[in-house]
Amino acid sequence: MVTDDQRIRQRTVYIRHYFPGVNLDTISDEEFAMLSEEALWLHEQMLASRMPLPVSMPERIP
Repeated sequence: MVTDDQRIRQRTVYIRHYFPGVNLDTISDEEFAMLSEEALWLHEQMLASRMPLPVSMPERIP
């Protein structure tokens, strides 16, 4: 089970990775929440783009 502290730590990592110019010491809690959602979305998009596409099976002609 993921604790709140672990979730916040992971979101912080995502923000630092995807938005390196953001100073986490100066943003509000609301800004952190918004940026962490954006960073999580970007991370999910990156993971989805790395997934192999399924290869369809050739159709059998009877």
